[in-house]
Amino acid sequence: MDTEGWIGELGRPGSVRELGGVRVSAVRCPARSLAGGGGGPYHLALLLAGELVLDQEGRTARTGCGELVLLDGGRPFRLAFTAPRNTVVTAHLPVVPGDPARCVARTFSGREGLGGLVAGLLTALARDTTPYRPAEERRLGRAVLELAGALLDLKPSQVRPEPHLPRIQAYILEHLGDGRLTPDDVAAAHHISTRYLHRLFQREGLTVAAWIKAQRLARCRRDLADARLAHVPVHLIAARWGFAQPADFSRAFRTAYGVAPSAFRVRSLPTNSARTANDTPLAAQQTQG
Repeated sequence: MDTEGWIGELGRPGSVRELGGVRVSAVRCPARSLAGGGGGPYHLALLLAGELVLDQEGRTARTGCGELVLLDGGRPFRLAFTAPRNTVVTAHLPVVPGDPARCVARTFSGREGLGGLVAGLLTALARDTTPYRPAEERRLGRAVLELAGALLDLKPSQVRPEPHLPRIQAYILEHLGDGRLTPDDVAAAHHISTRYLHRLFQREGLTVAAWIKAQRLARCRRDLADARLAHVPVHLIAARWGFAQPADFSRAFRTAYGVAPSAFRVRSLPTNSARTANDTPLAAQQTQG
């Protein structure tokens, strides 16, 4: 297909700005897949909502909200918008600096640094309705080219790598004690969409919430079996690993291990330690009495 018109085919165009040799367009579209290549300019796409998956040059870029990705219209590609609703602003660039093949299908953060400047400019241009004079339009086009060129000329080590499940899981383990941790928080910390985060876990036959709960329960189980922690009440161990409500923890623990947390502790600890753990609440009640 002629990639000159690939944005227009995705849905009802929101706006188009002709800025000399640069065009900035915005569109909202439903989930859609397409393939093309062989003609047309480069497309630097900023995703404002949804998720974009681009396959080109042997790489796959999964781009979430607030991120940018470069597509080369002159090379074969496959593109998919995977969310029910997607919004994208695209700068159609006649040239890019250096080796374009190094930059295509790579995701850049649009929240900070050069990426933040590019994202801010593209968003502003997509929303702006000011009738600029031709000379002003050319200057704006050069500004887009300069900023996009500076971003795309980054060294490979400065380009954000695609997130991998082990790295995401390591992050979750570091924050396991935060009972407010949600999949949305994890996705935001890795600059990916929550939808893509769920997909990463689904590939391993997991769900994000279930994996987080299982890791919390495993650490509670470990601590309950630790004689050095025999003096620590069960509910404090649960809270340490993100269970705010003792009843919820007890129910989840019994479901996972077939026994109540207190019974598991008595069974697991050495006799003296188990007696100490059981006697602690009683002693506290006697003291209060």
